Amino acid sequence: MDGLSVIKRLQFSGIGQEELEDIYRRHKDEYRVLLHLAQHPRFPQGLALGIISKLFAVDLVRLIKNVKANPYVRKKAEMEFMQRYKRLALGEKISLLKMAPNVLLLALIDESHPQLLQAILENPCCSEEVVLRFVNRVTERYSLYQALCETQWCRNPAVAEAVAHDPEAPVRILLKIIPFLGLSGLQKLFGDPNTHQAVRDHIRSFLDNRGL
Repeated sequence: MDGLSVIKRLQFSGIGQEELEDIYRRHKDEYRVLLHLAQHPRFPQGLALGIISKLFAVDLVRLIKNVKANPYVRKKAEMEFMQRYKRLALGEKISLLKMAPNVLLLALIDESHPQLLQAILENPCCSEEVVLRFVNRVTERYSLYQALCETQWCRNPAVAEAVAHDPEAPVRILLKIIPFLGLSGLQKLFGDPNTHQAVRDHIRSFLDNRGL
């Protein structure tokens, strides 16, 4: 069988381990076949781990996202990806972060580059958990807030609450989250002596307009 026929054969769930090993022996120099073998749940774990180091970064992401793949193999692929991530060019990082699964985004909560943060926050897989971990991290958050201001996450009540509790949150983002804070959160932010006057004025205006 040629490579394409083999890949189609690998889509059948009934294929056994013996046949998988035979395919590996016959096609171990064909990249696309190796990629599909590594993701097959019945392919021997030891052989799959040997393939991981040969995969391109984008295919490591695809393997990590494949919930049918062996969990241990997926975990090793995560580790391989994180080792390579540091050495990738900015453009490649941005492309990969736009498609990365939630598990990789959680592993990158110390990222500080504005463009990379933007890619993470706009990723369809980005969850509330990821954003909250970014907001609550102890490292520098100014770049995060720059990126956050350009996304819809400011409208998320849980994110708005977390931002309001951050004494380092810039005025710009505090102004954006005001409509999405609960009444108690607004009152607490207004009553905080460290809250910028512009923010307090905006809260007062917002509450007046709502008749509160």
